[in-house]
Amino acid sequence: MSWLLEALGALGAGEQVLMGSTLLVVGFYLFKAVKIGKVVGDLFSSAAAYAIVVAVGAGLAIALGWVDPNVGAATSQVKTAADAMWSVVGDWVIDQTIGRLG
Repeated sequence: MSWLLEALGALGAGEQVLMGSTLLVVGFYLFKAVKIGKVVGDLFSSAAAYAIVVAVGAGLAIALGWVDPNVGAATSQVKTAADAMWSVVGDWVIDQTIGRLG
């Protein structure tokens, strides 16, 4: 690679070509980052929209008396689900870590 830069430098176009190609590559990666940012933004926007719909639906169901919420049971079930997920993820992380170290 250095021989290429030396050859371009001898021709007098090395710095210009190097700067131009560097800016081209930086522009390309900025374009890719913006596209990825748009996808992530769309994902969060959709998630927020679904969360709003679920919250409004749950609020209407509670207000109309169709659902009688039991906060104690709900938090107990959420805690049980979180413990189950944490044990699975934790076990997987431990297995992966031990596998890489061993």
